Amino acid sequence: MFYTATKRNLFNIVTSAALAISVIHGGSALADDNDEDKVKLTPQDALVTTIINKSVISGAIRKNAEGNMVPDANGMLSFDYTGDVYSVKTDKKTGVLEKLDRKIGSITGTAAFPVDFAYLSAGFKAIMDLLMTGLSFEQALAAAGFTGMPPVIPWTCSHCEMVIGDNVYVSIVDALDPVNGSPEMIAKFDAMLIGGAAGALDSMRLDGRAFSGLTPASFDPVNKTMSIRMAGCSAVVGVAGTDAGKVGTLCLNSTATFDVSAMDTTGDVMTNGSGISAQGTSNCTTVLHQPTL
Repeated sequence: MFYTATKRNLFNIVTSAALAISVIHGGSALADDNDEDKVKLTPQDALVTTIINKSVISGAIRKNAEGNMVPDANGMLSFDYTGDVYSVKTDKKTGVLEKLDRKIGSITGTAAFPVDFAYLSAGFKAIMDLLMTGLSFEQALAAAGFTGMPPVIPWTCSHCEMVIGDNVYVSIVDALDPVNGSPEMIAKFDAMLIGGAAGALDSMRLDGRAFSGLTPASFDPVNKTMSIRMAGCSAVVGVAGTDAGKVGTLCLNSTATFDVSAMDTTGDVMTNGSGISAQGTSNCTTVLHQPTL
């Protein structure tokens, strides 16, 4: 009995010592991460603030009081959206997104699509309707007079505000808006840049593309939905919180599922009460720095 107890105590002492040595050397005997595989941030990362998150949004093309889709002053259709912002979890070995983590903020904005987007959506709705009659995909394309889709559909943003923690970030189009923007920032850009604030607003706004040429990520004739891959980058400005005054860029990589079930393809979709709504997700990376000039 004495021998057994002594042996047990010795085993416990040895195990504890091994665990302590492991902790002292920067690891845990129970950890499954290899510190040698981890790479420290580059010197450039110390110069900027990097935020990686995912936005989950929903919205619709704006209509007027008569229920029609009407272009804005720039000839674009306004897509108003709201959503939540989440931190994310990825696979440590592959970087593949595994799940959303915590809700860390919210986002509201207005994307701007060319009018051609409405007519292209109506064309897809017509194809979906034909597929539901029993036609093959090739027959439906022929019956709808389909002649091909554009490789990309350009789009932009006419408003965007993202709130994360105590920080508020807005698009450059909000910050430099001649009516509601920041007078101080407008004056600074006027003095510093060729073309001034007006030129910066036009050239630094979201440059987005819907990659229609990749074909939809999903195409559902029953529910009349299609998922389109979208991406783009914009200059942004911190306007409140600890990042107030910082400037930088936000780049998004999005998949939006558009619902065209409310579209009436028998007439002009712009004036017959048709509508387009969508739900989607954007993987966003925002990188900010304190301006040096």
